Amino acid sequence: MDTVGDLARALLLRTAHTRLNRDLDTLGVEIASGFVRDPAAHLGGDVSGLIAIDRTLAKLETFRLNTSEASHLAGTMQTTLEEIQDRGGTLSQVLVSVELTPNDEMFRTLSENAASALDQMINGLNRSVGGRFLFSGTATDTPPLIDSEEMLSELQALLAGETTVVGIETKLDTWFDTPGGGFETIAYRGSTTSLAPLRLSENESARLDIRADDQVFRETLKSVAKAALAADETLALTAETKTALISHAALELQGAEARMVETRAGLGAVENRIEEATARNSAERTATSMARLELVGADQFETATRYENTRAQLESLYAITVRSSRLSLVEYM
Repeated sequence: MDTVGDLARALLLRTAHTRLNRDLDTLGVEIASGFVRDPAAHLGGDVSGLIAIDRTLAKLETFRLNTSEASHLAGTMQTTLEEIQDRGGTLSQVLVSVELTPNDEMFRTLSENAASALDQMINGLNRSVGGRFLFSGTATDTPPLIDSEEMLSELQALLAGETTVVGIETKLDTWFDTPGGGFETIAYRGSTTSLAPLRLSENESARLDIRADDQVFRETLKSVAKAALAADETLALTAETKTALISHAALELQGAEARMVETRAGLGAVENRIEEATARNSAERTATSMARLELVGADQFETATRYENTRAQLESLYAITVRSSRLSLVEYM
């Protein structure tokens, strides 16, 4: 029996088996991924171009995430502003009717409507997305405003003893508008620092810096709170004072609505820039991905042909191995 020959043949078959299995695995990966398994070997060792392409794709992926986040945040902000504008506009149309039937029942109804609108507006400004409060500046983990009941309670205490329209409106102006006043120290709990701009591309960023302490919201909330408190029994106001406060609130809401439109228009411009950046980044990502495919992409037809050939060789090797084993056994016996 030629033992050395048998061992050499077994080693040769085992080596061929290992090589063909490795080739089959490599070709299978290339067919599945569409790219060669060993880019360095495919490029002859010069991978500088591939590294540059991969770096560009990584940056574009970051920009894709940023534009997606910016689009979502801006869209939710726009929805909130639209809701506040619509509620303010609807409420102002209701409040102007106070002069038609100035009686206690009408005062209570209008004030209740205003209190409900105030609650809805504050809830909108306290809206969060993914655990992040939109209108709190950098304090994204904190709702920007106290709730409507707490705000009205603070204002009730503030206006206690005031009986004139001028006196009430002066105190409300001071509380809402004065730097360091009640609104800033009690009602607003967010940060006075706006969020950093979100990078959309190499040369463009989007600033979503609308906060609940912006003047447009102060004016709106002040007018709505004024109407909500007009019929408050603890203030014991006269019918004439109630009528004047509610009527003034209706007119002020109309003015605030115009400024809300301007705010929404500015946000809309940012949304448009985000959409344009998203489209540009997508086009660049597609072009860069195609360049990478041309550089290290596997020819699907050629790879599939090689895969079938390798598989056929492996099957033949199995048959030879089995036959060789049987011959060796017969020779041994």
